[in-house]
Amino acid sequence: MVAMLDGHLVRDPHDLHAKVEAQLDQAAEEVSRRCANQVDYQSIRQAVAAAYRRLSDKAKFQSFLPILAARAAHRDLCQR
Repeated sequence: MVAMLDGHLVRDPHDLHAKVEAQLDQAAEEVSRRCANQVDYQSIRQAVAAAYRRLSDKAKFQSFLPILAARAAHRDLCQR
């Protein structure tokens, strides 16, 4: 959602957060499929979110972080 603020178009930060959460949900579902249900979904979702937070602290660009977080969670949980 875009709104006007002091004559400038700005995005609603809540909308951006919701989009990231939806991307993290999709990433967790993909990891769950790749792990062939060896790990419960809630653990995978938490691992994806933790990896996302870790990566976002250092990232200059946010575009590919959900994908990178999914890869990190897959590596940590399913490739032991």
